[in-house]
Amino acid sequence: MHRKLTTLFTAAILIAAALTVHARPQDSLSGEWEARFETEGSERTFYLETRTSEWKHDHTWGNSHKPGEFYGLDPKLATADGPARFELRREAGTLAFDGAFRSGKGSGTFRFTPSPEFVQNMKGLRYSNLPIDQLLAFATQDVTTQFVKDLKNLGYRNVPADDLLALRIHGASPDFIRAISVQLPGKPSLDELVAMRIHGVSPEFVAQMKSLLGKNFDVDDYVAFRIHGVSPEFVREVREHVSKDVTADQLVAMGIHGADPEFVKGIDSQLGRNLNVDELVAFRIHGVSPEFVGQMHQLVAKDLSADDLVAFRIHGVSPEFVKEMKNEGYSNISAEQLVAMRIHGVNAAYVKELREHGYKNPSIDDLIEMRIHGFPRRASM
Repeated sequence: MHRKLTTLFTAAILIAAALTVHARPQDSLSGEWEARFETEGSERTFYLETRTSEWKHDHTWGNSHKPGEFYGLDPKLATADGPARFELRREAGTLAFDGAFRSGKGSGTFRFTPSPEFVQNMKGLRYSNLPIDQLLAFATQDVTTQFVKDLKNLGYRNVPADDLLALRIHGASPDFIRAISVQLPGKPSLDELVAMRIHGVSPEFVAQMKSLLGKNFDVDDYVAFRIHGVSPEFVREVREHVSKDVTADQLVAMGIHGADPEFVKGIDSQLGRNLNVDELVAFRIHGVSPEFVGQMHQLVAKDLSADDLVAFRIHGVSPEFVKEMKNEGYSNISAEQLVAMRIHGVNAAYVKELREHGYKNPSIDDLIEMRIHGFPRRASM
């Protein structure tokens, strides 16, 4: 019995020791890297991508940097081949890179060593037990304790670690937050800050749109403006050529469907009048182009309404269809008759079929009526 208890006690110690070793924070993390020198305008940049694999989970981070951010990175490697050893030193820790470059592109391995001081300081900011892959991400994205403090001072307390990364990745800096918050009707959420950075909603853009439209909007509206190409220039053109009372939803609808100023001018030129927003959007949805309007004016009538033109496109009244009917001797067909003909399947082939059965010159209304009632009768199979 004594021997059995001793064996169990020994096993418990070994298990506890193993768990303690496994639970101890990693001292470093290794991975692979690829990089290349790039030129953006007159500036040279350094694109770096890091990859790690742990417990069947892969993590990849890619960023463009200024070459000067790295210690020991020889700028000559942009054009010369050779070995490379350099470091990225951040508050969260240091990434040490080892590898080689060829034709401005490099690859190799790296080792990340977290900063114990950073870990301790983050604990004081209520970020405890940060895993090493999170610390690596903080280092690559330059998440600092000052950044966390600045967010707290701006009213964003206890920001989740993933949100800290998202803010840094997309450039939602404290300066941006201060500037954009002044322009908005309320304090933006973290997700809204990231969305605005992703889609290019700047303080200047918000100020211009407020001035042009005479009111403030929610963040979702400003983001929708940017997504669908509703720029200050777009708004000015719409207010000049369409309506000064255009709403945010109408502007977005025009942007979504491509009713841009060029299209508006082309349609207005053909019609000799201005259409309202709903008509312009309907034209774009159904493919009523300035060219189509011009052709139908020549072939049908000059006073076609917006509804006539949309109905033509919906029911397939094309310039080719009108020309075919003209060739069969029907030169004066109204807009309503053209639509009815397409709805009921009256076309040039049907006219020819009727003539073969002795119906020489039926009127348009007769053609439609005969088609509705199934003339000519076909023999049953």
